[in-house]
Amino acid sequence: MLNSSLSGITSAKAFIITNTILHLGNVLLVFWLTRLLLKKPEDKILPTTGKSIFIAFVTALLFAIHPMRVESVTWVSERKDVLYAFFFLGALISYLKYQYTTTPPYLFYCFLLFVASCFSKGQAVILPVVLLLFDYWNNRTIQLKVLLEKLPFLVVAIVFGLIAIDIQGGGNLGGLLHPVAGSGVALKPEGINFSKQITYAGYGFMMYWVHLFFPVNLSPMYMFSSPKAFHPEYILGLVVMLVIVAWGIYSLKRNKVISFGIGFFVITILLVLQFLQVGGAIMADRYTYLPYFGLFFMIAFGIAHWSEQQDFRQKLAIGLLVVWLAFFFVMTRKQVSIWQNTGTLFTRRIELFPEDDYRAYSVVAKYMGEVDNNIEAVIAYSEKAIALGYKEDAVPWANLATAYEKKGDYAKSIQYHNDVVRLYPSADAYLNRGNTYLNAQLPAQALPDLRKALAMPNNARKALTIGSLATAQLNAGLTNEALANYNIAINQYGSTNAEYYYNRGVALNQLGKVDAAIADIQKCVQLQPSHIKGNQALVLLGVKK
Repeated sequence: MLNSSLSGITSAKAFIITNTILHLGNVLLVFWLTRLLLKKPEDKILPTTGKSIFIAFVTALLFAIHPMRVESVTWVSERKDVLYAFFFLGALISYLKYQYTTTPPYLFYCFLLFVASCFSKGQAVILPVVLLLFDYWNNRTIQLKVLLEKLPFLVVAIVFGLIAIDIQGGGNLGGLLHPVAGSGVALKPEGINFSKQITYAGYGFMMYWVHLFFPVNLSPMYMFSSPKAFHPEYILGLVVMLVIVAWGIYSLKRNKVISFGIGFFVITILLVLQFLQVGGAIMADRYTYLPYFGLFFMIAFGIAHWSEQQDFRQKLAIGLLVVWLAFFFVMTRKQVSIWQNTGTLFTRRIELFPEDDYRAYSVVAKYMGEVDNNIEAVIAYSEKAIALGYKEDAVPWANLATAYEKKGDYAKSIQYHNDVVRLYPSADAYLNRGNTYLNAQLPAQALPDLRKALAMPNNARKALTIGSLATAQLNAGLTNEALANYNIAINQYGSTNAEYYYNRGVALNQLGKVDAAIADIQKCVQLQPSHIKGNQALVLLGVKK
């Protein structure tokens, strides 16, 4: 709200700048958190050894520039990612402070930051389990006192978890929420049983590890494949997931860094692994925004530990790390360019999966028409969407109708409007077809569609419908009916459309009300000084030379 009130909503720039500032704040918090993790409880100050600084710096740098960050920072709607992580990391820092000092206010600060994180995004509800992981890291005995101090956190987690489940399922919290726009259940593919969900979770888990080291071919969306087909990569993903989890458990008493790093990743990614199916995507880059911290920490610690004994190893490690980070930098720049606008985003989706996503073709077609006015591209992409079995709505057919109308091919445009009316009859569908009839100089054919649109409930463009109906009536010789509807459009709906004033003036003149006609046409020219017909009419009526 603050962003929109200060900078408006016509540009995403201010929103993205704010997201970036929050991301930079998170990078600093990651550096601080890592320093605290490397501190022993008995130490009075943070460690200042080269190794500890190196680990914290590399962890924060990986968190800062990894290409999987781009979606969370650049997508305005994902403000919730950088925001929930900001409070979540703050809560963890406060908890470590509490562990080291046993000062109750730090636990209270942790709780307040946790609540703020939950308000930002539902994924934050997992924090109580992460706190237990931090107890393990600092060798706290899991006794009743340790568990009881987590009880308020657990209550908050349950409450916010139930809220998230209700809203994701299309609910409104028993009428407490009043959406300002349409709401519904997040899209889910049909025919997926629990065994399939497990393999999907395994595949997503595996690919998050693959993209950790090799973030190539990142997609704006990773959609579910057909549940009826056999996908060996999903089985492989399940095996990989089980092996990595087993590795983490095996390391519990052997290598605390590995068990902590894997544990943090598994705990924080668990809720979005599609065990509980949400939406139509099998995975998403944004889901790793916070979970990758555990793996970044593990990698940075491993590099530092492996290279500290030998000078050759140190030089080799630094060289490979620099190359790896440079690769990330290049891929992040590329990923940012993909998120420039709707066209670049969904065009990338088409490049990666040219036969898999009919929605991407439809979105690109709409963008090409509205922004680039590329009619041929609109036609090509819309036809491809239909050929791939588009079934969400009538957008591709509507895109084709608009494109062919712009080309002047009214017959073909009306043909596609017929498809829209047949597939998804609505006030908009009838209004658009009626307007095309009007533009094709066929007012008699436009009248039934415009009357139908006006009579339909939930007509969000009622004023436009009345104005179009009046124009069709005027062109069809129904002057009195046209005048009545222009009066409604102008007087009741407050329209300032210059064309309506001109047409009402024509209707008034036909009915012999010359003075009223002149007043309307003068208003038309006042609203639009370059209106050719209006200026010509005033000359003919003797008002101007």
